Amino acid sequence: MEIQIKFDENGSIVPFMNGAKITMNESPFLIFLATAGMCSAVFVKSFMQQRGLPIHEVGITQKMNYNRMTNMVSDIDIVVDLPANFPEKYVGAIKNVVAQCPVKRHLAEPPTFNVIANLNTVLEK
Repeated sequence: MEIQIKFDENGSIVPFMNGAKITMNESPFLIFLATAGMCSAVFVKSFMQQRGLPIHEVGITQKMNYNRMTNMVSDIDIVVDLPANFPEKYVGAIKNVVAQCPVKRHLAEPPTFNVIANLNTVLEK
């Protein structure tokens, strides 16, 4: 399973899957997955702009290995597709920039989810 993250002509970050734009009309799970690549794109875009490097040739491919036995994504690769003329001295820095993405960090160390059903409020009405 792959999600492509692209920058449109205005520099906005847009996720695609199978050639179709992922929007709020898609499944919440696809939107959830796309946020890892989109967050990485925010940091990559900032890095490129700070150095005066063009973003129009940069893309991000988020590759997810899906375990059909557990119905869960087992691992995610974030591939930053850089242009051929990208300065080699910045390759390591791009990896470090992507590592700063808070979405990625939260997936690596997930929060605890608490589900609260407020039945008393419903019954009082």
